[in-house]
Amino acid sequence: MPEPDQVRPADHTGFFTYRNPDDYHPDWAGFYDDALRRRDDVRRRLSHDVALKYGEHPFQLANVYHPENATAAPVIVYFHGGRWREGHPDHYDHFAEPWVEAGAVFISCGYRLEPEYTIGDSIDDAMRAVTWAAANAARFGGDPTRITVAGHSAGGHLAAMLTMTDWDQTPLPENGAMTGAVCMSPPTDLRVRMLEGPEAARYSPALRVTKAPAHVVVSFGEPEPNKKAQDEHFFADQGRLLVAALTDKGASPVTVTMPHTDHVATAAAFADTSSDLFTAARSAIFANGER
Repeated sequence: MPEPDQVRPADHTGFFTYRNPDDYHPDWAGFYDDALRRRDDVRRRLSHDVALKYGEHPFQLANVYHPENATAAPVIVYFHGGRWREGHPDHYDHFAEPWVEAGAVFISCGYRLEPEYTIGDSIDDAMRAVTWAAANAARFGGDPTRITVAGHSAGGHLAAMLTMTDWDQTPLPENGAMTGAVCMSPPTDLRVRMLEGPEAARYSPALRVTKAPAHVVVSFGEPEPNKKAQDEHFFADQGRLLVAALTDKGASPVTVTMPHTDHVATAAAFADTSSDLFTAARSAIFANGER
């Protein structure tokens, strides 16, 4: 059992995408290298509290960036991608900049990863992270009743599982609420070239939508190249499955399609103020309290 005070370092040199660049269309190695440089720059300029622990495991980390002197700001809880096998919250800290400048609290969260743990453990951690965020939002000037759960790829899957299914019946603290979801390029039916066995359906949000927050954005590239052995329309197909399932339940998700955008760029668009994704996400995050 890890020591409670242990913190997982942000070392991406062992990631599969970093060690096997020829297997991918996007430059994941360059993304990770640049991300840590940009993280350091953002930390010099934004108010932050990092390497906070929402649990005892070294992967259960939360990096918080917040506007100075904020009160009742909307809260974004962001989960990174990496096929539930790689990624670290530090690699996405630079995404905080435009959101903090817009007036939101941005929390980049890590979670336990395969193969040592299961996707189910990742989902449990994500729920625990959001519960922690609701309990602690006011410390950073955030409003615990205005939490948007966001994520890219595997992180988009976690956002969907938390906000749209009955995975965990444990409520947030009494003063907390998930009011929005931004699911970027999420795998939503894990039976499709992802998993085998009974757990595949259990981990598939498109197969078990029971609810939806008031404001949902689903985004993907069309096509969206990532691994060279993967169908470039995979993420679009998976995103549309989730949109259809939500629509069947009476929800009205906003769909953002990004033509000819690779899997790195569909994540980066979340922090690009000129992108259609940023515009849609901003409307969802700041709904019922636009600055």
